[in-house]
Amino acid sequence: MLEVLDQEKGLALAETLTEAGERIAAGEKVSGPAAERYRAAAAEFSDRYAGTYLGKRELRALVANPRLQVYEDPKAFLTCNHDAFTALCNPDRDRARDGARHTPDHSRCHPACANISRTDSQITALRAEVERIDADAAASLDPYPIATREQQRKAHLTAIIRRHDAQQSADTEVEERR
Repeated sequence: MLEVLDQEKGLALAETLTEAGERIAAGEKVSGPAAERYRAAAAEFSDRYAGTYLGKRELRALVANPRLQVYEDPKAFLTCNHDAFTALCNPDRDRARDGARHTPDHSRCHPACANISRTDSQITALRAEVERIDADAAASLDPYPIATREQQRKAHLTAIIRRHDAQQSADTEVEERR
C-alpha cells in the first residue's frame, strides 16, 4: 500500500513541476524567498524528466530529490519549496536532522517561512479573494467580528500582492540593466 502512495506522491509532484515549467516558459513570474528554488526545480525537472516515461524507479528518484520538493497550496495562495530543515510549519524542525524527508504541514504554514514562493497565477487568485472580501463588506451581511477579521485578512493579502508586484518591478529593472 505504501508503494502505491509513494507512486501517487511522485505523480503529483511530476504534475506540479510540469505545470510550473510550462507557466514559467510562458512568462509567468515568481516571487518570494524561495522563488529561485522554484524556478530551479522546474528547470531541473524539465531537463531530467520532461517527456519521458516515469516508472517506479524514476518516481522514487523524483520523490527522493530534495531540490524537487515543490508543493502547491491553493488555499494559502502559495507554493512550498519544502526544505525540512528550514520549514517553519514543522514543529519538530530541530529533530528533522535525522535525514528523513517530511512533507509540509499545510495547516501550520507560516508567512515568514523561507520556503514560500508565489506565482502570478496565485497572485491573480489573491486579487480575486480581495475582491470577494470587498463584495462581502459592501453587502454588510457579516457580523462585526467576522467583518473585522475579513478586513484584517484583506490587509494581509494586499500586503502579499504589493510585495509580489514590488519584487517583479525590481526583477524587471535588473533584467533591463543587463
